[in-house]
Amino acid sequence: MDMNLMAPNLSTIAEEFGMDDDERDVKLGGMIALGFFFVGAPVSFLVGWLADSINRSPLFAVTVFVGELGCLGAAFVTSYPQLYVCRVLTGISIGGAIPVIYSVLGDLYPANKRSAISAVVTTGTGIGAGIGQ
Repeated sequence: MDMNLMAPNLSTIAEEFGMDDDERDVKLGGMIALGFFFVGAPVSFLVGWLADSINRSPLFAVTVFVGELGCLGAAFVTSYPQLYVCRVLTGISIGGAIPVIYSVLGDLYPANKRSAISAVVTTGTGIGAGIGQ
């Protein structure tokens, strides 16, 4: 998943921003992940609630668009604060997309098949992250 995208590149990113090893570990290895999840988690609850109230297609499109803005923006950052904002936008997207995906699965599959299809999606996500890393 995109949340793991930076992990193999932390040293290179730190060099780009002129960070020492401690700054790399704290800012890139810790603070960005913290922002990613502390913003993405509450968004997940909000989008999950919205998924029951409004049309899911535009909701999903908006969450993906926000995340892609963060990914695109990360290609052009010139400072750590800019990278932080871009990664938080990506966290919003991932946090928002997950409840919409599982909500749609609930609509597409009967109750007796939902756990199996949810397991397939979750397993596929894990395999994809493993292969992509």
